[in-house]
Amino acid sequence: MAASARLMVLMSPEERASLDAKARALGVSAGEVVRRAVGAFELGTEEEAAELRALIDVFDQLHPETLRIADECHRKVAENLATPAKIDPATRRRKQTAAA
Repeated sequence: MAASARLMVLMSPEERASLDAKARALGVSAGEVVRRAVGAFELGTEEEAAELRALIDVFDQLHPETLRIADECHRKVAENLATPAKIDPATRRRKQTAAA
């Protein structure tokens, strides 16, 4: 379809540079990149938005506990690394004998 309407879009110099870089990489004009972006853009439904909000709520509930568990694991690893391994003499001898 031939372009038949003009649209002026204000953007920052950084945004324009990004648009131009994308156009160069694709070998098309900046306007074509914008047209493709408009064609690819889909506005989500209210049902999808509600599902995302529900997922965010679940994440918000689980995240503090997940962080607590991770902190506890890190603490236990640090404790184990800080203390020498407690291997009973019989186990140590079996390992030495197996290595020989």
